[in-house]
Amino acid sequence: MISIQIKELYKTYKLYGKATDRLKESLFLFKNNNIHHKEFFALDNLSLEIEKGETIGILGRNGSGKSTLLKIITGVLTPTRGDVTVNGRISALLELGAGFNMEYTGIENIYLNGTVLGISKEEMKKKIPEILEFADIGDFVYQPVKTYSSGMFARLAFSVAINVDPDILIIDEMLSVGDAYFTAKCMEKIREWVHSKEKTVIFVSHSLESIRSFCTKAVLLDKGKIIKIGEVREVTETYERMVNQDIVNAKMKSISEHLETKDEISVKNSNSMEIKLTEDPEFTERVKSFRSGTGEALFIRAEVLVNHMPTNSIRFGDKVTLRVVAQYNVTIETEGTIGYMLRNQFGQDIFGMNIYNLSKLLPPINRGEILEAEFSFTNILSPGSYSISLGLKPKPIDPLYLDSVHVAVVFEVLPLEDKNYVPGLVYVPNEFSFLIK
Repeated sequence: MISIQIKELYKTYKLYGKATDRLKESLFLFKNNNIHHKEFFALDNLSLEIEKGETIGILGRNGSGKSTLLKIITGVLTPTRGDVTVNGRISALLELGAGFNMEYTGIENIYLNGTVLGISKEEMKKKIPEILEFADIGDFVYQPVKTYSSGMFARLAFSVAINVDPDILIIDEMLSVGDAYFTAKCMEKIREWVHSKEKTVIFVSHSLESIRSFCTKAVLLDKGKIIKIGEVREVTETYERMVNQDIVNAKMKSISEHLETKDEISVKNSNSMEIKLTEDPEFTERVKSFRSGTGEALFIRAEVLVNHMPTNSIRFGDKVTLRVVAQYNVTIETEGTIGYMLRNQFGQDIFGMNIYNLSKLLPPINRGEILEAEFSFTNILSPGSYSISLGLKPKPIDPLYLDSVHVAVVFEVLPLEDKNYVPGLVYVPNEFSFLIK
């Protein structure tokens, strides 16, 4: 069953160079040659179907159309053209303050939201104890919401949205203002919904970990268009590459001005650079679609080893070494950093390490030199498939990457020979004792 169907949706805005242009255009409304605006497409021919029970993550740069789409789905905005069909009751958490009267008390706003959703006052009265218990803001519920902190407001808003039993829940970055305990409680509630297969959730967040943890599908927007839709890991990796490339493009001009010589290798053609010494051609070919960065240094080999031997199968308790090799195509005069992130087959970040967290930094490295680095850890991962992403930076805090490879290594953790089931993401041996008196 389709919860939300969107067909050929457009939302355009008129942009005027100066205030008087708007007046001129309004005075000569029916003269086609008197156009004083430019059209901005917040949404541009967007079509999407969301099935009942799906949890959809929506990603995109600022200004890509995410919030506009949600506001049209919820009826806050009217589309310029196109159709949106919603089957079921929607409850939405949009920007802070949406749907609440700041002069009303918390209790009054609870009833107000119920009225907007078509719920009678008697029915809302039955829901209030559950709403107040989940929000846990005490007697502040009897005070005007304009006196609330952002965290208290988030608690009340989420509690109302989740406890009115909607068919569709829409969340737009709202949980980022809550405290850690309440955020965890909200996520647990969402997890219950995901497992119920009866509720539909649309989740907009810049937290890729949240998207990977809870969503069954992801949508990537750019300039009002859907540029990728499908499996969560693939979509989030595409988004990461876009963001990293934005950083590279913003700094490319200043970087090129500081290249040592005119015959320095171009940073714009990182995939075609000459790679020497210990290059693994198979690795280079495999990761080219997962790579982003300036190209001033490139990973040319990556592998996991057990007992000093490369492998793609690991057992519980194995001492694992991640060995990476990078070639520097320009001289980096700053102290840099290198790190990795290990993810499971669902794209969830399990653990990682950056040498900056170890209070270490790479020294300045000359053009043509090779960096060989090793990270070692004891495997406590649950059985399954895993991947490792790599990052190499010229400075630890700077978001700029010399090279970033989102899927550099893939390996399998074998089932434990004496265990049929391993709970959780990692298996940690425990000692157990008990006493009965």
